[in-house]
Amino acid sequence: MVAFAMKNLTLWMRGLGLLLLLAGVADLAAAETEGAHDGHHAHGVDGGGLGVVWVLPFAGMLLSIALGPLVVPNFWHHHYGKVAAGWIAVFAVPFLASYGGDAFYEILHIVLLDYVPFIILLTALFTAAGGICLKGSLRGSPMVNTTILLIGTVLASWMGTTGAAMLLIRPILRANAWRKHRVHVVVFFIFLVANIGGSLTPLGDPPLFLGFLKGVDFFWTMKLLPVMAPVSVALLIIFFIVDTLMFRKEGEAPDDGEKVPLKLEGGMNFVMVGLIIGAILFSKSLGDGKFKDASVAEEMNPKIEAAEVVMNDKEIALVDFVKANKGATFDESNKDYHTTRVAHLDAITEVNKLRAQKTHDETKGVHILGVTVPYANLLRDGLMILIAFISLRLTPMYRTRKDEHGHEVAAEGEEESNARAANGFTWEPILEVAKLFIAIFVCMIPALLILKAGVHGGLSDVILMVQDEVNGPKNAMYFWLTGALSSFLDNAPTYVVFFNTAGGDPTSLMGEGGMFDISVGSTLLAISCGAVFMGANTYIGNAPNFMVKAIAEENGVKMPSFFGYMAWSAAILIPVFIVVSLFYF
Repeated sequence: MVAFAMKNLTLWMRGLGLLLLLAGVADLAAAETEGAHDGHHAHGVDGGGLGVVWVLPFAGMLLSIALGPLVVPNFWHHHYGKVAAGWIAVFAVPFLASYGGDAFYEILHIVLLDYVPFIILLTALFTAAGGICLKGSLRGSPMVNTTILLIGTVLASWMGTTGAAMLLIRPILRANAWRKHRVHVVVFFIFLVANIGGSLTPLGDPPLFLGFLKGVDFFWTMKLLPVMAPVSVALLIIFFIVDTLMFRKEGEAPDDGEKVPLKLEGGMNFVMVGLIIGAILFSKSLGDGKFKDASVAEEMNPKIEAAEVVMNDKEIALVDFVKANKGATFDESNKDYHTTRVAHLDAITEVNKLRAQKTHDETKGVHILGVTVPYANLLRDGLMILIAFISLRLTPMYRTRKDEHGHEVAAEGEEESNARAANGFTWEPILEVAKLFIAIFVCMIPALLILKAGVHGGLSDVILMVQDEVNGPKNAMYFWLTGALSSFLDNAPTYVVFFNTAGGDPTSLMGEGGMFDISVGSTLLAISCGAVFMGANTYIGNAPNFMVKAIAEENGVKMPSFFGYMAWSAAILIPVFIVVSLFYF
C-alpha cells in the first residue's frame, strides 16, 4: 500500500514539475510580448507574470501534511523530510529553469531573510523553555487546566508564543497524563497559548515583530488588548465548560500517594528567554542606528514624497469619480472606472516599492549572491545561537560525568532529577518544524509574489476586495482575508502583504489615538488580529502549533489529523471571530 501510494505520488510530482516548466515558458513568453507590468525584474520575479498554476506545489505540500499522517502514518513519520524535499524540487527545478537568476534570488532571499531567522528564533526559545521544568503534584482538574491556559495566554505576549508554549505544554500534559480525554486540552492550548496570547507585543508573534521592524511603535500592539481580552476570556469559559464535561467522564482519579510540593527547576532559563528578547531589541536599535546608512534617506525621501503626492491625487480622483457616477456598475466592463482604480492601486504599489528600496539601500549588511543579509540580523541570530548554547550548558540534556575515556556521559540515576530529562526533552519537534517549514517557505514563494503584484496578479480579486472607493478600507475584509491566508500561508509574510496593500506607512496606519483607542488605526488592527488570531485555524498557521502537536504525540496524546484539527477550529474559533468581525470591524 505504501509502495503503491509513493509510486503514484512520485509520478504525480514529476508530471506537475513538467507542467510548471511549461507554465514558466508560457509566462516568460507572455512577459516578453505583453510587457507584463514593469517586465522581468533584474532582481526577483514579477508576480504579475506568474500563473496560479505555480501555487500547486504549495497546495501539494499542504495536502501531504494533511493526508500523510492519515494515509501512510508509518511512512510519514520516518520520511516526512524526504517528502518536503521532494516538493521543494518539484517547485524549484522548473522555477529556476524558467526564471534563472531571478528565481534563485527569490529562493535565496526567503531562505536567508525569512526562514533562517525564523528557525533560529524558534530553536533558541525551544531550547531555553525546554530547560525549565515544573515538578510536583499537579492534578489536571478543570480549574487547574484553565489556570495554566490563562497563565500561558498572559506569558505569550512577553516571551513569545513559542517560549510560552514550550514552557507550559509539558506541565499541562503531565498534569493530565492520567486522563483518557485530553485532546481538547491540547487543542485549546494551541488556540490560546500558541496563538491568541501573543497579541500584545511585537515579541509575542512573528507578524507583529515584522510590523515593529517596519516602524510600528513597540507598544502600539497593546491596542489589540480590547479585542484579545474578550476573545481569550470567551475561549477560557468555553474550555472550562468542555473540560468539566470531559472530567466527569474520567471517574476517580488514581491515588499517586504523597503530595509533592510544586517546584521549579531550571529557572535560570527564564533569564535566557529574557536575553533572547534583549538580543532582538538590541539588534533592532543598531539596525536603526549604526547599521543604517543615513545618507540614503536624503536621496530617497524626495522621491517617496513625490510618489505619495501622486498616490493622494489618484485617490482623490478615484473618490470623485465614484461620487459622480452613483449607481454605476464598477467592474472591468466600466473602463473609465477600472482605469482610475488601477491607477490608484499602481500609485500605492510605487510608493511601497520606493519605501522598500530605501530600506534595502540604507541597510548595511553582508552581500551573499545578490541578497543583502543585514548586520543586525547576523548579530541577533548569532546572539540567539550563543544563548541557546549557554542554556544547554547550564541545563544539559542530562547531568553528566566523565567516563574512562574522558567523555561526558549521563550520570547514573541522574536522568529523572534533570529538568530536560524530566520534560522528556528531545530535538524531534524542532526538527519536524525545520524540515516541513523550509518546504512551506520555499513553495509559497509564488503565492506571495502573486499577492505582491496586487491588481496585476492572478489574485487581483483578493486585493480589490479590501478597498472601498469612497469609505476607505474594508476592515472586516482585511481581518478575514489576512486571517484566511495566515491559516495556510505563514502568517508573517501574509501580514506584510496586507500591511503594504493598506498603504505601508506605519505612521498613518497607527493613527494618533491613545493606547487602547481602537477607533483609530483600525485597518492595522484588523490586519494584526487576522494574522495573529487565525494562525490558530490550522496546524501550519503558526510554527508553535506543530511543535505542541509533536510534543503531545510524543507523550501519548492521539492528536486530531490536519482536517480533524480544522473541525475543532471551525466549530469553536470561527463563531468567535464572526462576533469579533461584527463588533470591532
